[in-house]
Amino acid sequence: MVGGCQFFFAFFSLFRTSINAGLLERPLVLGFIWGAFSGDYQTSLSIAIFFELFWLDNIPAGTYIPPHLTASTLAACVLATSFGFTQARQLMIVLLACLPLARLGVVMESSLRQWHNRGYHKLVNWARRGLSDDPVPKKLVLSSILRNFFSSFLFFWSSVLVLHYALRAIFHKWGPFIASVDIQWPYLWIAASLGGLLALRLRRAYAVLAFGIILSGFFVLALSV
Repeated sequence: MVGGCQFFFAFFSLFRTSINAGLLERPLVLGFIWGAFSGDYQTSLSIAIFFELFWLDNIPAGTYIPPHLTASTLAACVLATSFGFTQARQLMIVLLACLPLARLGVVMESSLRQWHNRGYHKLVNWARRGLSDDPVPKKLVLSSILRNFFSSFLFFWSSVLVLHYALRAIFHKWGPFIASVDIQWPYLWIAASLGGLLALRLRRAYAVLAFGIILSGFFVLALSV
């Protein structure tokens, strides 16, 4: 099951730039599809909600390349399936380990865009010749799609491989300590949503956040007394 995830990732990465098919690259969609693939909807959708909230304030506009949500979300789902994790205390470490993949995916995508720019002169020369039997645009688009596909395939395969062995060593050494941490999914979702709340740049939002933190602190102290 986990062995074919590279093809799954490479295919859905095309929906970011090469193929415009709506919101198929969003974490919630990926979580639902991986849940149908693995049979564990609850864990997959819980992971997807975390990443959807965490990158909520990143809007793709202009030349800005948004974080590669597909990389982080799918890597976390794959590793959760590989290790058989379902609890938030276990997956918290997996989520943190997969977060950098969103930025590394941007670096990969930016490099690919610069590589694709090499075909600009070919396209200009083709246009200057007028109507030509040489299908230059088709060749450029096809080569771009194939380059994106295989680059994404290798990027995801190597990333998941490294994370798998790194996390296995971490859980082997600190497994009992991680198991003793009492944390639930709502805590992780609230922590992930703070970035989107702070991005509102509204004083009222900051005031509500501060009031909520203070109220929660008093509530916890009252329960501990």
